[in-house]
Amino acid sequence: MTARNTDKFKIIKQNHKLIERLAKHGFQDEEISEFLGLDTMVLSEYKKRNPGFSLALKKAMMIADIEVEESLFKRATGYECIEESIAYLPVTGENDTEEFKIKEVKKTKKFVPPDVSSAVAWLNNRKPERWSKNPGTTGDLNNQELVRLRKIAVREMEENM
Repeated sequence: MTARNTDKFKIIKQNHKLIERLAKHGFQDEEISEFLGLDTMVLSEYKKRNPGFSLALKKAMMIADIEVEESLFKRATGYECIEESIAYLPVTGENDTEEFKIKEVKKTKKFVPPDVSSAVAWLNNRKPERWSKNPGTTGDLNNQELVRLRKIAVREMEENM
C-alpha cells in the first residue's frame, strides 16, 4: 500500500458514519467517492481490506431498500394514518402585537386509498413474468390473458377506493 492510499484510507476511516448515511440514502460507490474527493478504486480497495465496513454499507443500503419496499407496498394496497390539524386563536401579546395560541389539535383517522401506479410498479418487479411491461415476453400467459387480468386488477382497485 502506498503512502498516498494510506492518506486516502484515512479520509474514509474518519468518515465511516457519513459514508453509511450516504449509502442508506441511495448513494452508489461512485457518488460516495466523488463526495469525498476520492477515486472509486480507493473506496473499493478499502472495502476489500475492511470487510466489516463493507458489510455495514451493504446493511445500510438494505435497510433503505426495505423501507422503500414497505412504503411502496403500503401505497399500492392503501393504508390508514392519523392526520393532525391545528386551529389557532389570535391573541394580543406584549406591546399590542398580534400573536397566536393553539386553540385545539384535532386528530382524524384517514384512509389513503391504493395507488394504481404503485401497484403496477410492485407487480412489475415482484411478478415480471405476469406483469411485465412487455407482455409478449412473458412465460405461459398470452397477451389477451395479461390484458384481461390487468383490467380485472385495475377495476378491483378502483372499486375499493
